[in-house]
Amino acid sequence: MNERPLVSAVITTYRRPAETVRRSLESVVSQSYENMEIFVVNDFPDDKTLVMELERLTKEYDAKRKIYYLVVEKNGGACKARNLALSKAEGKYFLCLDDDDEWLPHKVWLQVEQAERHPKAAIVYGNAWIQYVERNVRELLFKEPQPTGDIFGEILAKNCIGSCSFPLFRTEMLREVGGFHEDMPALQDWELYLRLLKRYEAAYVREPVAVYYFYDGERISAHPENRVKAFEKIHREFQKEIQEDRKSGSSFYLMGTYFYSLAGDRKKAWHYYVLGVRNSPWEIRRNLKDLCRMVGRRWIRPSKV
Repeated sequence: MNERPLVSAVITTYRRPAETVRRSLESVVSQSYENMEIFVVNDFPDDKTLVMELERLTKEYDAKRKIYYLVVEKNGGACKARNLALSKAEGKYFLCLDDDDEWLPHKVWLQVEQAERHPKAAIVYGNAWIQYVERNVRELLFKEPQPTGDIFGEILAKNCIGSCSFPLFRTEMLREVGGFHEDMPALQDWELYLRLLKRYEAAYVREPVAVYYFYDGERISAHPENRVKAFEKIHREFQKEIQEDRKSGSSFYLMGTYFYSLAGDRKKAWHYYVLGVRNSPWEIRRNLKDLCRMVGRRWIRPSKV
């Protein structure tokens, strides 16, 4: 590539201290890829002190990068904040970063190179380090190479891409599917990947491209009822595809078992477990393992935080 395409990157932040956001911003500003525009979107306008602190933070990097600091009029969640940046983005590619995660220095370079090689790919995803904060342990998200091309079946079975901080999106294709759905109460990343990969392909970068900070409190999802609502929305949206692909549909149903178990709805958890087994009865080891997990979760109290 003689002339590198423009890349648009957005950091969305909500009630996060400026110094935490600095780590994320620094990881974007320090990218080896040069032709970038950066949006920092503050989704918490009520804290005027934080609004000013984040503005000062972004101005510190004015000389290094083209940075736009945006403050939403009213809090609306990460998807709304990302859509605000998407509406203003001029880049051929669009990337997101959560305010407490960070990118590795060659992330954008590696993913743009893959995207340019695969013009049918709407998403270029990559490996990542998962940092378990309390235990100070780091491990790779993927131990083996991941699928490329038409991976809709894989993403229907589970979110095999991970956090929205990991992939690169082709801006035109992202806009064609309607951007980020702001009415999703949870599972926003998975739902977006499904919409994109139903129509387009994916490419993969084997090298780690980001660091995801995992806190022990995330082991049992906060607001499990939101995940249940989101799962049901995805079920309705892709019901036809789930029914047609029995193998992927089976794994999808077992995801329902997981979400309803955490929410404490044993009846619905069992319902989805039966659907999962019916669609793929020959996977005996997996089915037994999920049964044991479902029964074991009866001792877990869902978080209401």
